[in-house]
Amino acid sequence: MITRKLAKFIYQTSYKDIPENVIEQSKLLFLDWLGVTLAGSREKIAAILLNFLEEVDGGHSLSQATLIGKGLKTDILKASLINGAVSHALDLDDYHGPVLAHPTATLLPGILAVVEWKRLSGKELITALVMAFDVFVRLGYAAGRIHYDRGWHATSTLGHFGATAGIGKLLNLNAEQLVNAFGIAGTQAGGVRQVFGTMCKPFHAGKASMDGLLSALLAEKGFTSSKEMIEGKQGFLDIFSDGAGSEKVVANLGKTYHLREISFKPYASCGFTHSTIDLMREVRKKAKVDVNDVEEIKIEVNRGALDAAGKIEPKTGLEGKFSIYYCAALALKEGEAGIDKFTDERVKDPQMVKLMKKVKAIPVEDDDLYLGARGSVRMKDGTEYKESTVFPKGDPQNPLSYDELAEKFRSITMGVLPRNKIEKLIQKIKILEELKDIGSLLDLCSP
Repeated sequence: MITRKLAKFIYQTSYKDIPENVIEQSKLLFLDWLGVTLAGSREKIAAILLNFLEEVDGGHSLSQATLIGKGLKTDILKASLINGAVSHALDLDDYHGPVLAHPTATLLPGILAVVEWKRLSGKELITALVMAFDVFVRLGYAAGRIHYDRGWHATSTLGHFGATAGIGKLLNLNAEQLVNAFGIAGTQAGGVRQVFGTMCKPFHAGKASMDGLLSALLAEKGFTSSKEMIEGKQGFLDIFSDGAGSEKVVANLGKTYHLREISFKPYASCGFTHSTIDLMREVRKKAKVDVNDVEEIKIEVNRGALDAAGKIEPKTGLEGKFSIYYCAALALKEGEAGIDKFTDERVKDPQMVKLMKKVKAIPVEDDDLYLGARGSVRMKDGTEYKESTVFPKGDPQNPLSYDELAEKFRSITMGVLPRNKIEKLIQKIKILEELKDIGSLLDLCSP
């Protein structure tokens, strides 16, 4: 049975089984996730969730796990929820292009909470993250494009299983307990794409992380569920997809680790907008375009890009993150697409609105444009500038280097932490596998 085979693999795999290049990549995931979480801790969603949970429990939470960037501790479930939502709030966190989802925002919050709670080591954190990531992506490949096209938010649905796997590994659940944990996770999985451009999108990440933790904890106590949640009739793949790809879940187990397939984001917007941003920045760099002289901006993208990021007239900064129209205008006009470019005020700026109206986005059926784009800028005098890209910056085929990710970390955390703490965090994460207790690292995550 597929669910059991996957559970057995997780139980039997140890740190020494993981290839060195996967271990190194896992540290990049941790660095990037921590940076975007620290930056996201200043977002409105963080304050809302924190205030709500304080009202609910009356300030009597256990001090088990750190709220990143807040200088506070709470119980592990609340920490997973808040840190997960906060880490996805800016849409600046990593993503996996082929499965159309953001893995780490759903995986690390619960894993980190348990590592801190149980005072576990960096090696144990890395092992759990690798297992969690593999389960997340394997299920994504099995569910296929139909899963996303039906409107499911794969970050949430896949995250329930991935988080469960990683946390189950930390709790040393045996194969039978992991089978039950997957069953508990599967019956909680959900999240639809209708909410993109609202706070519910990042909320999905936090909820998946918290539900994964709850699933593992309940299974540890003997809570039962279906033994065939992944492959069973009326199980996850049958209901959330067409059930045809179940064997992909366990293909090349222990031989292929999918963590190295991750993409890191240089821009604070939906991954489907990144090639468009790259193109417009390149035109701006080469031609020094005066946007007042632009007649038309034409962007050709995969149909999935417009499906996910096709908001024609965004009204808020959040909606702007899911608008190829806004991102094209923004990149051509300003050459940047960082956190501060996606505010309500910026999206409503009259000059930006005027330029957005000149953007024409065209869906095309072209495998080379899965995450890529072709674009042109036609000027009023007839001059036309053309650019194209297959892999956006940050893709595994066009990667961000460690130094570039470290610089991203510095730039987005500068207003959250003092410089000395930022540099210490970068250095500690570089030797994450040597840390005996993750607490010393988390102590640096408070202002």
